[in-house]
Amino acid sequence: MDPLISVIMPAYNSENTIGRAIQSVLVQTYTKFELLVIDDGSIDNTVEVAESFAKADSRVILLKNAQNLGVAESRNLGCRKARGEYLSFLDSDDIWFKGKLEKQIRFMQNKDCDLSCTAYSFINASNEPSKNERAYMVPETISYKSLLKENVIGCSTVMLRAAALAGHEFDKAYAHEDYALWLNLAKSGKTLCGLNEVLTGYAHGGRSSNKLKAGKNRWIIYRRSQKL
Repeated sequence: MDPLISVIMPAYNSENTIGRAIQSVLVQTYTKFELLVIDDGSIDNTVEVAESFAKADSRVILLKNAQNLGVAESRNLGCRKARGEYLSFLDSDDIWFKGKLEKQIRFMQNKDCDLSCTAYSFINASNEPSKNERAYMVPETISYKSLLKENVIGCSTVMLRAAALAGHEFDKAYAHEDYALWLNLAKSGKTLCGLNEVLTGYAHGGRSSNKLKAGKNRWIIYRRSQKL
């Protein structure tokens, strides 16, 4: 029997992009999922857009934070409310390409891993992989040591067993809250694998572009989160 996948989508003032993000989930070939959209106190029409999808498809569930809590707490809320055996993350300005869920869940079942990520690329105006920029590929196996050297895991590409998250969560104390979580999972002995196929599309600005700032944030994670 196919497992239920809970897709967790935090959203804040994303009225211009959340529609395409939700639509990219709804057109997946794997259909046994629930999509939890967590609005983080948006002041634009994000809620209205999400509500229109929720009314049309019962798999779309809208949750609302009473105030702006940040992306880490929004994802944590989604994880707590999720009913699926597997969790998958998609930010409201990114998209999945067709077949992403189907290919990734089969990959995880075959590999018997706790967490998997996929290769990704930036998208163009037509929501297709940009031909002018390189795709970001991933290794088949990801160790704690290799992850310390480079974070190859894009959050919007991740799928993991819900049970593997027990005792772990996104920590709002860190700018790269997802990276800190992946490191903690790897350090605790969870198996991390990479599906080296471009199945996720990032909007420009969706990944860290300021290298100096990103480097400083990584140093903070090394010292404070990983005690290195």
